[in-house]
Formats: sequence, structure tokens, C-alpha cells
Amino acid sequence: MARKKITFNAEDWAKAYKNYLLQHGDILKEVKTLLHFTERPFVEFRKSFETLEELELTIVAAYFKKALKELEKDESFSSHSPKEQHLAFLYLLIELITEDEIFLTSFYKAKMKDSSFMIKLQKELKHHEISWAEMSGWRPDFVDKLNINPKKSILINHAFTCIVFFLKDKSSEKVDSDAYIEKTTDLLYKLTDTSTINSIVDLGRFMYSRKQTAFS
Repeated sequence: MARKKITFNAEDWAKAYKNYLLQHGDILKEVKTLLHFTERPFVEFRKSFETLEELELTIVAAYFKKALKELEKDESFSSHSPKEQHLAFLYLLIELITEDEIFLTSFYKAKMKDSSFMIKLQKELKHHEISWAEMSGWRPDFVDKLNINPKKSILINHAFTCIVFFLKDKSSEKVDSDAYIEKTTDLLYKLTDTSTINSIVDLGRFMYSRKQTAFS
């Protein structure tokens, strides 16, 4: 009989969550259900996570984190254009989620349509560096005050749309997903290279400056 693992780390809890969903066909609703499934004490869970939602956020963010780490190993990556870097990131991200497609399809239906969860996920992903999200030519003044990177937010949201499209794609060998990634990335970078984005930023600056008056 195999010996029970002495302790669970964050990765073990993530694997257990995925296994539960695959076996039961639904996401976990309570930590105690996961504890019963793994036969682990609550105190052990608390060593890695405060809440079940924190575990869920970590599971999704891990795909982004792993893709970014893999790209960092490529010495030639930094020499590519921002558009090429973003494409490389997207294709690597899709490759990683392919292994968990069944899990993520069910998880998406249950959690990723929750706007509150997605907002928290955005905050979680802010901790990960996306080097090609520099705002060199169109950085608005109010961005520094708010400590945000709107381009990074745009690229992260674009990555999510690619994941969702992939999960819903019924085409042979997911060829439509490849086309979606290429076409939307091309459009995204055409927009950021024109005055369109400057107009959007200018509007954002105006809205922010009037938040205490007309928009309060």
C-alpha cells in the first residue's frame, strides 16, 4: 500500500481540485469537501491558501505563470517584436491549457463567467511581468497615479478571449483557434500602433479628471 504523502503543497491542492472536478463533474463549493476528498486537515490547507477561491485563482494564474517562465528561458525572446512576443505567449498558453481542456471547460462554465471572480483574477495576474506590455508611446499621465498598466490589462483580457475561444472551438485540430489568435492579435497591434488608442486614452484621462463632478 502506497504511503500517504506527509504534506500537501499549493501544487498538490491544485491537482486535488482538478481531480475532484474531473471525478464529480462540478467545482467545489466548500473547503471541507476538498478536505474530505483528500483526507487532509484544514490546518494543512491554510498553510497554502486562505480560501477556496484563492486556490481557484491560483489554478488559473498558474497557466500564465508557467508560460511566462518558459518564455524567459528563450534567450532570443526579448529580441522579437512585442507582437511576436505576444503571439508566442498565446500559443504557449494554449499548449499548456490543452492538457487540462476537459477540466477548464467545466471550470469556465462554473466560474469564469463570474465577473467578480474575473476581476480578482485580473488583480492576481498583475503580479506577473508581461515585458511586451510596455506603454512607450501612449502612456497617459493618470496611469502612474493609479498604478495601473492599461496595455497589460488589454493583453491579459485578450489572452482570456483566446482561451475561451479555444475551449469552445469545434473545428478540426482547433484550426479556428489558430486563426482567431492570429487575426485578433494583428488587429490588437494595429490599434495600438495608430491614433485610435490615443483617442481611447484621452477619453480615459477626461473621464478620470471629471469623476468627482459630472460622473460622481
